[in-house]
Amino acid sequence: MREISAIFVLLLLSAAVFSGGCTGPETPSVVPEDGGNILIGALLPLSGEYAGGGEASRIAIEVAAGDINDYFASAGSDRRVGILVEDTRADPAVALERLQALEGQGVRIVIGPGTSAELEAIREYADEHGILIVSTMSTAPSLAIAGDNIYRLVPPDIYQADVMAYYLQKQGVTAIVPVWRGDVWGDELERLTASAFMRGGGKVLDGVRYTPDQKDYGTVTADLDARVARAVATNGEKRVAVYLVSLDEVEQVMEAAMVRESLSKVRWYGCDGNVLLDGLVTGKSARFAEQTKFTCPALWKQESVAANTATIQEMRERLGRHPDGYGLAAYDALWIATMAGMEAGSGDIVTLKAAFERGAGESGGPLFGPVRLNSAGDLSSAHYTFWTVSADGGAYRWVPVVQYGIRSVGATPEIEWVGA
Repeated sequence: MREISAIFVLLLLSAAVFSGGCTGPETPSVVPEDGGNILIGALLPLSGEYAGGGEASRIAIEVAAGDINDYFASAGSDRRVGILVEDTRADPAVALERLQALEGQGVRIVIGPGTSAELEAIREYADEHGILIVSTMSTAPSLAIAGDNIYRLVPPDIYQADVMAYYLQKQGVTAIVPVWRGDVWGDELERLTASAFMRGGGKVLDGVRYTPDQKDYGTVTADLDARVARAVATNGEKRVAVYLVSLDEVEQVMEAAMVRESLSKVRWYGCDGNVLLDGLVTGKSARFAEQTKFTCPALWKQESVAANTATIQEMRERLGRHPDGYGLAAYDALWIATMAGMEAGSGDIVTLKAAFERGAGESGGPLFGPVRLNSAGDLSSAHYTFWTVSADGGAYRWVPVVQYGIRSVGATPEIEWVGA
């Protein structure tokens, strides 16, 4: 059994005693078929766009469930947490259908969904039906709404935009050509990053917007190639960069970009939606990613990861790659949600929200500790580690480069860790 801070165990066990007492231990199960004593749902994109991120969060939630149930059993508690996972396929309409299905099975707390477009689609229903939503992947600032039933254990994208603009300037980039996914998340992140970069004196040139249901990226990269060629002619190769906002389709974008004349001559930078994707170090696009020094920020705190190596390693072994920051947030989310559900019992949504806020603020989860939320229920500070694709002999791998912390909206990023 891995070492996990006693404060989390005591809080969970006190909630268990409060809501049902202790008996002899049972054989723990990561996902009890009967749902256990508290049932928590998860809406994740396990297929389609962003399936990589959804799978990372699923693994994290399963590992968390196993750890929680192990501790309950070891302390003689008969309490267990069970999880019901629904695949949303990153489709907003499907996300709403799956939320309704979870509600029909008695679920009152849901972790997810995977994208801001999905969260936007389910928000009103969750508010009307008293369902607590704990998001660990949605970052669109427009969904920061005070008083709703949604908590986001991640910061809004204004933080990511500021840290990306700061990093680009530190890298000597003076002009960017953006290419981005045209949905609520992509549009907002591109706009925020462009504004932050211009505030720092950078130039944002006309870019290329594509639709989420794009099938062929040939026309997208042809247009991008022409724009980059003009930018290079004016600013020089070393001063120009492509800024990409995408999900798993980044692989298709890069495969299409490989045949273009100018796109491999400049550096590429990405976002939290494409960082640590396995396909970018094992697939056809890996060489292009390395050649363009593709670098992206992940919501990640090196110190927390280093202090929880056994937990992170189990996730990595099950997943077959690095878990991303949102997966790590999902691990903590299940601990906090379980504690809140135990404490609130059969209480109404107001009681449940109060229990969640108290648990998040006082103890948080084993990986990241107490969570400071703003008035809209979002994480109010952030730590981003930049990762780049590097050659490793005849293979490629993601390598962490530097970590920045941002204490509040508008604050200047501060270096917290530098890679070897």
